[in-house]
Amino acid sequence: MLKKIGLEKLNEFVSALIEKGTLFAPVKGDAGVDFQEIKNAGDVTLDFYNTLQSPKCVFFPQTDDMVRYRLKKETTDIEEISLDFEPRIAFGIRPCDVKSFEIMDKLFTRGGIVDPYWESRRKNTTIMGYAFDAVDPADFYGAFGIHAADTTGSDVFMVKGEKNLLLKAITEKGEKLLSSVDTLEDALEEDRKYFEERLKKGAELETRTLSLEGVAGKLRDMFGSPYWEKVAAPCLNCGVCTFVCPTCHCFDIQDETLFGEGTRRKIWDSCMFTDFTLEASGHNPRTQKSQRLRQRVNHKFSYYVTNFEVTSCVGCGRCTRSCPVNIDILTVVEEAVESV
Repeated sequence: MLKKIGLEKLNEFVSALIEKGTLFAPVKGDAGVDFQEIKNAGDVTLDFYNTLQSPKCVFFPQTDDMVRYRLKKETTDIEEISLDFEPRIAFGIRPCDVKSFEIMDKLFTRGGIVDPYWESRRKNTTIMGYAFDAVDPADFYGAFGIHAADTTGSDVFMVKGEKNLLLKAITEKGEKLLSSVDTLEDALEEDRKYFEERLKKGAELETRTLSLEGVAGKLRDMFGSPYWEKVAAPCLNCGVCTFVCPTCHCFDIQDETLFGEGTRRKIWDSCMFTDFTLEASGHNPRTQKSQRLRQRVNHKFSYYVTNFEVTSCVGCGRCTRSCPVNIDILTVVEEAVESV
């Protein structure tokens, strides 16, 4: 099923999606474009390369309430947060970010312990992928077999033309969504041809790349190398690389209580923070920033590969673009492997 809608009717289409459930889509702000829950259709934009932060917030919010409670003299009233999420739509997700959801699934739903928050949101969300039409120099998603117009993992895949937005249903869930929106028109043969040409062009666009053969083992072999001190020298341990990353998933659980009322919530954490591994005894096994940067690189390109047989990186380039001291994870891995 291939549908289309004129770009001048985008607001009308977005309004129809809002009626179908909670909608997350790209919104332009002062610093750039990011995904937000949409209340006003006019806020949505398709004129962007990629968002500053990844869309993992759709399934894994930066703060996520688990339990609310009220402390009393003899009892405590507890209110568990419902996991019965209404239908949700994630609109305008780039192919590399769509791939990140699959990588996170391996941890949150297939790692032995199921995260009910992630699982419920994933189950109730329709993914609307969106093709790149250019390549940023920081990107290297091609190293992982992802291309600029890769439909894999999307329920609906979108291609933007000069006058129309073309939408193809990839899964049954996607077909159900497109069939329910009256504002869409059936695509013509010329639209179908254009859509297929864009998919072909997407496969031909080249990003930076990296041979992943043997990388996991080579990184393990150089665990004690002085290379990590050299490459970590400019690092500020600000953690921005982990917060913009679509596959970083570390979180803390904290209680916030005021005047007898409290909330227990999940909050993003980062292996780049100095207190991430601080133990109750006061001992910290990673006191040096070189140890923390080594952990981040090894986790993505070695440990995750060992545990789940996939690299925990999609080459979106966000960490490189956001790093205040221009540390590039692809270069770090390349140089590390070459030094063995």
